Amino acid sequence: MDGLNCEALPVVLAVMAGGIALYLMMRKPTLRAIPFELKAPAESQPGWCKGEILDAPGITVSDRPDLIQCFDPATGRLLGRVPATTLAEVDAKITRARHAQTAWAQTTFEQRRQVLRTLHEFVLANQREICQVACRDSGKTMIDATLGEVLTTAAKLQWTIKNGERVLCDEKRDPGFMMMYKRARVVYQPRGVVAALVSWNYPFHNTIGPVISALFAGNSVVVKASEHVAWSMPYWEQMVRRALDVCGHSPELVQFVTGFADVGSAVTGSPEIDHITFIGSPEVGKLVMRAASANLTPVTLELGGKDCAVVFADSDMAQCVPVLMRSVIQNASQNCIGIERILVQDAKYEWFVKEMERRMRMVRVGAILDDEPNQVDCGAMVLSACFPRLEALIADAVAKGARCVVGGHAYAHPRHPSGQYFAPTLLVDVTPDMDITRNETFGPIMVIMKFTDEQDALAKVHASPYGLGSSVFSSDRVRARRVALKLRAGMTNVNDFGVNYICQSLPFGGVGISGFGRFAGPEGLRALCVEKAFTEDRFPFVKTPIPPIVDYPIMDSEKGYKFTQQIVAFAYSESWWQSIKAGLRLGKLSM
Repeated sequence: MDGLNCEALPVVLAVMAGGIALYLMMRKPTLRAIPFELKAPAESQPGWCKGEILDAPGITVSDRPDLIQCFDPATGRLLGRVPATTLAEVDAKITRARHAQTAWAQTTFEQRRQVLRTLHEFVLANQREICQVACRDSGKTMIDATLGEVLTTAAKLQWTIKNGERVLCDEKRDPGFMMMYKRARVVYQPRGVVAALVSWNYPFHNTIGPVISALFAGNSVVVKASEHVAWSMPYWEQMVRRALDVCGHSPELVQFVTGFADVGSAVTGSPEIDHITFIGSPEVGKLVMRAASANLTPVTLELGGKDCAVVFADSDMAQCVPVLMRSVIQNASQNCIGIERILVQDAKYEWFVKEMERRMRMVRVGAILDDEPNQVDCGAMVLSACFPRLEALIADAVAKGARCVVGGHAYAHPRHPSGQYFAPTLLVDVTPDMDITRNETFGPIMVIMKFTDEQDALAKVHASPYGLGSSVFSSDRVRARRVALKLRAGMTNVNDFGVNYICQSLPFGGVGISGFGRFAGPEGLRALCVEKAFTEDRFPFVKTPIPPIVDYPIMDSEKGYKFTQQIVAFAYSESWWQSIKAGLRLGKLSM
């Protein structure tokens, strides 16, 4: 046997070598990422303190309506003033994007992957710098920036690089019995110039995410960034433009515009925009739809949520409690899929409330780039103008019987009096009749409600008009799955929170006033394409004939009608015998 193995070894090695050589010859060439450098703004460095502290921070400049005032919401320190994009500049940028897209639409998937690989490598190599820029502009912590800005972007880049071509390749379809002599397929073609109007809560990911999908689908893209995070936008734009440029493509494919409502209206109302993705509130989403309807521009709307977590008494509390703490405290709960309603089964309700009270009292707020190490759990909020509304929602709940156990008000930070902080809040004994259960808070407010059984939980969850994300916690997997699938929401997670978005193969979006359409996953990528139905002859010698009996001018309408009637019977009858009889009648009518 040993001798036989020795004799066979050269043959085995030769076969293996041949297989490897064949694989290398057949494999598509891979275009590698191209390194580039881009320096982050000096203001993003920890401890930077050259800007003045504003007494009443705001984004408008009283005597200069053409400028946006940028400041760090964690400290109130001025970062600078940037010009708002003019309406003429909006039109010019859209025109440049249109011109650049003509050539980009002809690129191969591998060329597009190279751009994404280049961007991906830059993101991984510059995580700290990216996080610091995001922290400075939005007041979040470094951990929250890593999870919400970098990790999510890396996940989207990696999924698109690995799966984008498969999703957008021509898709064969069954032509059916009557058209068996045809080839049928769906061809996914670029729409042209697409737009994304994105929110301020994750300035890096919310702007780069739509760019990734738009570029891979063969489009150019116009991003309308929020005026509340205008300071960081040039850095993100330069990052993508550099990736395009070093790979030999036009940087004009990506255009950023920033400004107030007039700039957003100019984008959504432009007849040169071929698709709009909007991330924001239901109220503004309706305005976007109205503007888009003038040109019948298709839209994808992600309009926030009032996400619930249903916690059954048999849940693994050691796992559940920390997850739900992060669902509320991460990014000061400025998350569209943050958990804003926690429903706890009555048997565990009191224990759960006490444990969350203990944890919430220990949460520390502050400025991660300026305070001492290990002193900050929760960052600042971007919009201080919402504080009176949050306090009013809490007051309404207390007046109707809820208990505010922790917080409940804006927080005056002793080190950062101009910072924008809301005290981490625990509101318990909440019921569906309270306003806070039907209005998105977008703040670090943990709302806890009690339920008895599955039906009670579902009734209380569905009292809200929102339907974005959701969670169900239980050790009984069958029950957890059953309840999760009954929730009126676009997304749900069993024994977890928000992880569906890290699974970039899944679509992201909601129902109800949380919007419609999807981004992420195959559905999101294809939404940025024209799904063109395409047929062609399977064989060059078999073509569609027009029988003389129905050729114009039709000589005998009644006979022609009977002929077409038998075509239907022949092609679509349930039994072969009926089809055979219809075929015989067709032959007779053709004589």
